[in-house]
Formats: sequence, structure tokens, C-alpha cells
Amino acid sequence: MKTDPRSEAGRAAGSAAGNAGFTLIELVIVILGILASVAIPKYEDMREQARSATLKGQLGAIRSTVAIQYGKNALNGAASFPVLNGSVFADGAVPKEPVNNSNAVKTTAGVDGVGGWQYTQANGLVKANLTAYSSY
Repeated sequence: MKTDPRSEAGRAAGSAAGNAGFTLIELVIVILGILASVAIPKYEDMREQARSATLKGQLGAIRSTVAIQYGKNALNGAASFPVLNGSVFADGAVPKEPVNNSNAVKTTAGVDGVGGWQYTQANGLVKANLTAYSSY
């Protein structure tokens, strides 16, 4: 009796030879993995740049407000830096820093990294109360 090439033995031998390459799904997964390994670090870097730019913008707004209030006080005969609270801002609140989302104002010397702002009223110096950003 002749063996049918479509018999179980024939099919098993044929399917083993047919699995020598990669499927389209496997190739797509590998390509997506490579793209993700390149894109994720760039995305994280973009987030850090945005956070830094927002922090610098908020610092600029606070410093401008302090300078304007100092100028107003000087015109009124008492050149002094203002108390940094919500009363000197148009919306009634100190702007939040973007890292910890805090608008707390620390008036004692030194940056402790808790978040918010560090303000020295004697000279009007405002800094971010964050160790990584205290040089701004």
C-alpha cells in the first residue's frame, strides 16, 4: 500500500520544516520592543526638561512679584521686601512648584528638599526648596 503524503507522519515532517522562519507577529513584537527601548528614555528626558522649564517659569513669576512689591514699598518710603504669601499674587496663592506640587514657603535658611519655595525676606532671594533644583 502506498503512503499518503498527507498522513500523520507526512504532516508532522512537513510542519517541522515549515517553522524555520519568524512569523510576522514575532517580527512586529521585536521591532516594537526596539522602538520602545529608544523612545522611553527620550520621553523621560522630555518630562524632566518640561519640569525644569515650568519650575524656572514659576520662579520668574515669584521673583517678579517680589521685585514689584519691593518697588511699591520703596515708593511708599519703606524699601523692604514683602512677606511671601498669597496676598502679593493676583490669584491670592503662591504658585506651586511642579515637582512636588507644593506652594509652601520656607523662610528659614537652607534648602531641605521638602518641596515648595525657600524665601529669604532680608534680601528677597527666592529658590526652589528642592535639592536638585536649588541652583535656579
